[in-house]
Amino acid sequence: MNTYRGSPSLYAEQRYWNTLTPPDQTLHIAKALAVAHPKWIFGGLVAASAYGFEHQWCLHDGSVSVMTQNHGSEQRHSQLRRVYMPQASSLAVHDSTSGLLLMPPAHTLIECARTYDFRFALPFFDSAFAKGVSTEQILTACSTLRTDCTPVFRLLQHTNPHSENGGESLMRGTIYEEQFVMPQIQVPVKDPQTGAAYRVDFVWRLNDGRIVVAEYDGTEKYVNPNMTDNRSIQQVVAKERERDAGLQRAGANEVVHLTFSEVYEKTPLRIKLLKAGIPLRGDGA
Repeated sequence: MNTYRGSPSLYAEQRYWNTLTPPDQTLHIAKALAVAHPKWIFGGLVAASAYGFEHQWCLHDGSVSVMTQNHGSEQRHSQLRRVYMPQASSLAVHDSTSGLLLMPPAHTLIECARTYDFRFALPFFDSAFAKGVSTEQILTACSTLRTDCTPVFRLLQHTNPHSENGGESLMRGTIYEEQFVMPQIQVPVKDPQTGAAYRVDFVWRLNDGRIVVAEYDGTEKYVNPNMTDNRSIQQVVAKERERDAGLQRAGANEVVHLTFSEVYEKTPLRIKLLKAGIPLRGDGA
């Protein structure tokens, strides 16, 4: 039996709970709380999960954000985060899919920007913009809030709806945090020998004429049958080497591969990019 620490009255059958993704677990917690508190308005990870905004599952620690119009409301449970929002009831939207009262997408993004480091907040923004959220909506929301929106403005400068997934967004955010020159993303490339068309994750065209490509290699690339076409790991690796050769024939001087753990830990990413000659911002590149 799995018991929710934010409320001793909530529990789930362990085997069923273990089949849920972290976003679904968070939504289950919110839905259970909403049964007892139907007027509660959820924000943060709950709203982001309900809207389908991509993000890293490691952010889910069992906590949920509930908006309150009472300043200084009592924080009775460590995993129940109360966020002061005097306009919450007038802003709340009913999400027909989850059945929850949520903060609007723009306000959800603002809360995520103020809660998480830049590199973890960027995937929310990239994904939300790909779904139709606009800069104007977020700036309008910021104008109504008495809060520091500096983290929001910085994220808006680097949001790119063309990012293919949350892992690539995290990698781009980490590249920025580590002070590297920012790359182009999702660049189309054609192998001149085979005619094969590729779209590479990150490309740097350096001042010395070199072209460096970086690819984000998520774990699913090797284990998810939907992504491997049921090929073996050996076949996937062989295909990757064939792709790398094609990129080099198309002009790439070096192809760097980075896994989630290398991006998450930051130091391996920094070492690989420095070894590939990627300059830091301010190095004259």
